[in-house]
Amino acid sequence: MYDKKIWIVLFAIGITMMLIGMPYLLRYSTNEFLQYPLYLGMLVTIVFTPARTIKKQNRK
Repeated sequence: MYDKKIWIVLFAIGITMMLIGMPYLLRYSTNEFLQYPLYLGMLVTIVFTPARTIKKQNRK
């Protein structure tokens, strides 16, 4: 579907967005604008999590 490099870059962007939103989650900041990168980062990270491909073995 997507190239593997694009997949990894989007995964890294999701992790970065979550880290930007962490102060809001930990109540260090009351800026509600930080909740958007937090939750969107979680969503992007889950959607673009690299998955291992399992190859089927031929059994005789």
